Amino acid sequence: MKKNLFFIGLDIAEADFAASIYKTPDQPIVTKEAIPNNPEGFNLLLLWLKEHHIDKTNSRICMEATGVYSQAIAYYLLFAGFPVSVEPPLKVKRAFDPIGHKTDPVDSKQIAEYAYRFQDELTSWQPRDEILEKIRQLLSVREQFTKQKVALKNAMQAYSKQRVQVALIKKAHQETLAQIEKQISRIDKELAKLIKQDPQILQKADYLKSIPGYGMLLATHLLVITENFTKIQNSKRLASFVGIVPYQHQSGTSVFKKAKIRHFGPGPSRKLLRLAAQSVATHDVTFRCYYLRKLAQGKAKSLVLNNIANKLLKVACAMIRNNTRYIKEHRSIHPMYLKSA
Repeated sequence: MKKNLFFIGLDIAEADFAASIYKTPDQPIVTKEAIPNNPEGFNLLLLWLKEHHIDKTNSRICMEATGVYSQAIAYYLLFAGFPVSVEPPLKVKRAFDPIGHKTDPVDSKQIAEYAYRFQDELTSWQPRDEILEKIRQLLSVREQFTKQKVALKNAMQAYSKQRVQVALIKKAHQETLAQIEKQISRIDKELAKLIKQDPQILQKADYLKSIPGYGMLLATHLLVITENFTKIQNSKRLASFVGIVPYQHQSGTSVFKKAKIRHFGPGPSRKLLRLAAQSVATHDVTFRCYYLRKLAQGKAKSLVLNNIANKLLKVACAMIRNNTRYIKEHRSIHPMYLKSA
């Protein structure tokens, strides 16, 4: 640890944020509250840090990932030359015992202390590639439209059972559904256009889409969450991030539960992997044989499909690592999966 290194914790809200300075456990934590979450407030933060003889050479700034609320100040501090770390809120929370009060100043103090205690584990934050960020935003909006489409179809189905109906309602439903489907189609075209703008993203997307069960949506989701496979390359780590790794729950001889997934991570990616597993378990000979064999052994259907989802991620990481497309004739999948049921 550097002798004069200061750790600054920021707790970001929509309108303002609190900042705390932590140096060593035997020194008091200095806190500033209600700093506006805008460029003027960012300047005030730097002036306040300067008053305490803190600059980009002797500090480490840490904040929780709060989406759009923390994005602006993270960019601002990074461009100003400060080392910035953006940590998962749950990780910070679990580092401390429960306390009675929860306020922005208290949270900023905890984040500053967290940065001090786990300084060797902090990673430097870097903004996502612009094209990947645009793809992420499009996927997010597409998921919103898809949920609206499903909800609207359910409403239309329920309304069709009504004995007394209003023609205007049926027409409004149909027109709204057509508009949503039109917007989803526009998003898909924009996604394809963005992917073509970056040769590396295009190449990796091509590799992924060659794998059975993979389509444009699953491929782009994996490209975004792995940041074009630069942030996550290991299949086990990726499976854990997505939330499809079964974890054991046992203690001594009295507590022993079946391993199950925790449903952490991005839900849309997990859903798409599940759909891909169902698809290859039905239509791909290789995975179909594996699926039927495991069912014949008494394995639960959900367990086997989750295993297939994990195997699909293993294949994806292998294709990216080997810089090649999936070629079925070369037995890209381990021969053990080819055994008949």
